Amino acid sequence: MNRQKRSAKPFGMWAITLCIGLFANVATALDFENFPLDTLDNTVAEGVKAEVVDYHGQKGIHVSVLPEHKSLAQGGCDNCTYLALQTLPFRDGTIELLMAGEPQQESATGFVGIVFRVSEDMSEYEGVYLRPVNAVSEDETQRELTIQYFSYPDHSGDVLRETAPGQYESAANIRPGQWFKLTAEINNNQAIFYIDGEKVLVVDRLFHGSEHKGVIGLITQPGNNAYFSDLKIKHSQ
Repeated sequence: MNRQKRSAKPFGMWAITLCIGLFANVATALDFENFPLDTLDNTVAEGVKAEVVDYHGQKGIHVSVLPEHKSLAQGGCDNCTYLALQTLPFRDGTIELLMAGEPQQESATGFVGIVFRVSEDMSEYEGVYLRPVNAVSEDETQRELTIQYFSYPDHSGDVLRETAPGQYESAANIRPGQWFKLTAEINNNQAIFYIDGEKVLVVDRLFHGSEHKGVIGLITQPGNNAYFSDLKIKHSQ
């Protein structure tokens, strides 16, 4: 009996350790999400056309706005055309992906970006976008308008530029039609954005608040071709 008791104790501890390890592996798996963006499965198009393409040697998703979309001035909406991904609800953590943007029309800027913490009814979210054409402008003022934070629906880039000039946008070293890596670190009310590892914009106040969470989307505007690949999400909460 004594021998059995002594042998049972290590087995019990081993079983508990194994269970803890299994639960830890499950938790770790849920903390990280990887989307190669080589399929349209589990996506929802909001005013956009999406297709899987090979762009400059990188497989990804091409997103463009449907011709029938109406802007805010036409009775529709701005910053509302994106491809939603059925990710785990995201609140805090890191979003990393490859992006590229180029204009379809002469007046376009290659608009390409992401939205995050998208509400269930898709009526509220935070976002960041880039204008690659601005990045190569000879006008320094235009170059300073390359990356832009916005908060839908009430705080567009134009509104934020008027109320807080220079606070929610900055320059970034990108080029039209070339892949670059965007990294977004989201923590409570703060967002820090990096391009190819270089910090380019810090937002200390996300307008919808730190308790909001939701899926992630790939956004563009009319007159642009936007490309996305290799999305990685790390959830911290």
